[in-house]
Amino acid sequence: MEGMKLTREEALRRWNASKELKRKMSEKLEHLVRERCKDLADNNSISVEIW
Repeated sequence: MEGMKLTREEALRRWNASKELKRKMSEKLEHLVRERCKDLADNNSISVEIW
């Protein structure tokens, strides 16, 4: 694939696929953090921020 130009559609498809993967992994990480911290907070008011 080296030296090969991407079409606009292929670049957008890859970019969107990457964004979707990042969104899914962020949700998974947020869920994991919330589950691990449930014991520390009584009312499940844990604030999670993922960058």
